[in-house]
Amino acid sequence: MVVALFGGQGSQHVGMGRDFCTHFSLAREMFEEASDVLQTDMQALLWEEDARLSQSPYTQSALFLVSMVAFRVFMREIGELPVSAGLGHSLGEISANGASGALSLAKGLQLVFERGSLMERVCAQSPKELGMLAVLGASKESLLDFCTQARSQGRALYAANFNGSQIVLAGTKEVLCTLQAKDLGAKKLVLLPMNVVSHCEILAPMLKDFSALLAQSLEDHYTFSVVSNANALLYRSKEEALKCLGVQLVQPVLYDACVQLCESSASYYLEFGTSVLKNLNKRLSSKPTLSITDQASLQEALKFTRAQATK
Repeated sequence: MVVALFGGQGSQHVGMGRDFCTHFSLAREMFEEASDVLQTDMQALLWEEDARLSQSPYTQSALFLVSMVAFRVFMREIGELPVSAGLGHSLGEISANGASGALSLAKGLQLVFERGSLMERVCAQSPKELGMLAVLGASKESLLDFCTQARSQGRALYAANFNGSQIVLAGTKEVLCTLQAKDLGAKKLVLLPMNVVSHCEILAPMLKDFSALLAQSLEDHYTFSVVSNANALLYRSKEEALKCLGVQLVQPVLYDACVQLCESSASYYLEFGTSVLKNLNKRLSSKPTLSITDQASLQEALKFTRAQATK
């Protein structure tokens, strides 16, 4: 069985999806539909230098689109694939819902564009600039204690993503930029190119509006289960998705625990549209992970998948 992976914000880059459109009419049709839905030339947005690609509404729309293109092209080429679960990282959990059948391309694009808009709107209301920081090599317990102590002193600092040996913090850049690796027991700190924060209480003001959007957008139709970032459990209904995708905004992404949940059933992982999770999985999984981002990697994944089917 295969687990389908979908990356999140921060994995975007210029040129995404171009190779798929060169080789597949299905990809071109999906780009055209996305351009109509968002009233934006998605080819120009993704294939040319465009400042909007770093703005959350467009970033999230671009990633959702390319993930869906990669998934649908692969599925059309392979014919049939026994997917045991869909696992996304942050935004990627919405892409996993789309791949499973609970979101159409149009509704998914509208949903993630508005998700990004709401995130930017809430973050813009902060009196201080916000950001996110990747911490490599520190222990989970020590970072949680550090964040708790910082908040008790009036400093906004939260653990937002647990990716194994990489943990991402969210908070004000004023606080993030003062942190030192030695104080956190870390090997390295990397300030991420983000104009919003996610997966922390700072986003609580958007929960009501986003939950309403989810209710309008999701269909109660799942061809495979989705792993919740918030609790590392499987769900396969609209009712459960509404609970999980809402709280996901204000709770840490438990990606390491999500991978461990999948390990017993997964023969291998296929990442659609991005390649960030392949690198994370090297430290978290004993199973192969292949990323499908262009024609060459698509053909490699098709060859690998067909070989697995004959074993």
